[in-house]
Amino acid sequence: MTLTVGELIALPSVKTWSLTPGVGEHRKILWAHSCEQPDPWLWLGEGSLVMTTGLGVPVSVADQCTYFAGMHKAGIAAVTIGAHMSAPPLAEESLAYASSLGLPVLETAYEVPFLTLATAVIEAAQEQRARRVRLTERMYAALRTHATEEDAEPLLAELGALLGGTFAIEPALPGGARGSIEEVTPGLFTTSLVAPGDPVLSFKVVTEEPDYGLLQHSAGIVGTALSISAASRRRDWLYGSILLSNLADGTIPAGFARGLLESHGLTGSLRLCVWGYRDSRESLDTVQAVAAAEGSAAIATVKDHQTVAMIRADDMHLLERFGEQFKVVGASAPFTDLLGFQTAVRQANVTLTRARTAEQTGAIRFDDAEPSSLFLPDDNEQLRAITQQVLGPLQEYDAQRGTDLMETLRVFLEDNRSWVRASERLFIHRQTLVSRIARIESVLGKDLGNMQDASDCWLAIRAAVRCGALEPEES
Repeated sequence: MTLTVGELIALPSVKTWSLTPGVGEHRKILWAHSCEQPDPWLWLGEGSLVMTTGLGVPVSVADQCTYFAGMHKAGIAAVTIGAHMSAPPLAEESLAYASSLGLPVLETAYEVPFLTLATAVIEAAQEQRARRVRLTERMYAALRTHATEEDAEPLLAELGALLGGTFAIEPALPGGARGSIEEVTPGLFTTSLVAPGDPVLSFKVVTEEPDYGLLQHSAGIVGTALSISAASRRRDWLYGSILLSNLADGTIPAGFARGLLESHGLTGSLRLCVWGYRDSRESLDTVQAVAAAEGSAAIATVKDHQTVAMIRADDMHLLERFGEQFKVVGASAPFTDLLGFQTAVRQANVTLTRARTAEQTGAIRFDDAEPSSLFLPDDNEQLRAITQQVLGPLQEYDAQRGTDLMETLRVFLEDNRSWVRASERLFIHRQTLVSRIARIESVLGKDLGNMQDASDCWLAIRAAVRCGALEPEES
């Protein structure tokens, strides 16, 4: 550490004592120099220890006061006069004046060379430099240890312990200048960081006045850690966006995708959310910021002029925050099997459309919007199984031939098997409808004139709507 006047006096080897006891002993001595000029302040600077045999010390009280005043004004840390050498006697009045200024006036034993004092100051400075090097090395070692951690608190705690204080990160201040350290209140220092969002690093002193150079190092270390963390999050979000886009396109196997989703914290039952946007970059950045603030797992991408996000199904607070941020959000029912991903997409879009039509706001869930049934399960996997078991052949027929017999079946059953009303809704001739129903019965192996078969098909249609495999009827 830098040697203070009090610490110099306390060294037995220098045999130096104060002629102004208790005055200025906290002053730091940055260097020491011998000077016999009558005006040493013209030659020596702030923080220096002036060592003199007394040749330049004036005789009169008034001149001695001027001598001390000049050194005090120049910021000289202290003056020490060799005992029994060339100095005239120091008047009590001049020593009292030096005390009133806060300038320490010392006396060094005759037999002690001034080199001994200078060496003590140099060794203290060297020890301070060595200490700063050691601290700097430990600070950067802390960066290597904590750089990849999401939470900056462990890094802040370790840096604070090294420098004898407490660090904290605060929001950006308007007009804050990067790089400058300001003491906003006694013992509290702040500086703006070169990091995303221009946050502010504050340091509260616990032990002693901080080393400004080490504080600058701390600011650089924390800013680097925050930038690394932000870059890591942005990289993870990019990978998550690509993963979600691939799932939407069906270009990634469901089993492989599940492992990748788990690496993003998306485990167990999941939920898809969709909403419109004016600026895709802003929308994705907002998702990232909201999820990070909530400590939640989420990935998002832009697809078909909409933002699509995947979250954990039980993360209701995050879903509500999305609703607050984006006005109206459609959310699918919970699902665990990624083979039902496209179903979840349809559910979310259906819910969003319904919410907009009803002028609803907030986050609307498919499982809340779709009325329940006394005869159908609530589990999406079971609903899809019912749909596949009863209507699977018809779905496959439509997919292979580009027909829409599923819609014909739904309208026919919704209109209580009325040939007239169903043909009018479908805008087709009645005979065409008869032909289509015959084809449907053939594909399904059902007789829609039979109540049992018609009921099976109707419940399967409702199951398909509820799990998102079929668009709901217009309300």
